Amino acid sequence: MDTKGTFAPETRAEALEQYEEVGPVAQVVVREATKAMSFDGDEYDDRVTPEVIRTARDATFAELLAVHVGEGSEFDEWLAESEFDEDDVVRMGSENVDNVAWHPVPFADTVIAATYQEEPDAAVSTLRRNAFGRVYREEFYESGR
Repeated sequence: MDTKGTFAPETRAEALEQYEEVGPVAQVVVREATKAMSFDGDEYDDRVTPEVIRTARDATFAELLAVHVGEGSEFDEWLAESEFDEDDVVRMGSENVDNVAWHPVPFADTVIAATYQEEPDAAVSTLRRNAFGRVYREEFYESGR
């Protein structure tokens, strides 16, 4: 089993704190990207809306989520030793493949899991977007972020 990423919030408060921390990073990334695209001040003001910054923040947070990657048997062993049970797992992908990527969200009693045969990086990225969309977005937007 391998782990990719750094954010593994145990609590809603930890998740919110990490989400807040990536806000300034997202703003800098958007600003630098628009400079590279030669936006002038007016174009920046017209096109870089709060939604653009929020999307950059969401994507940055999601791409930093810690995701475990391993064989199906490693996932099964991890699940058996964890605080989660099979009912807590949201599975994506085929049951007929050998590998699994997963991200536990303890404060939501959820594990998001994506199966894959090859291409672990694609599975990890898909998993992160799904974890954000299925769990974190609701937590963050519900609190007015």
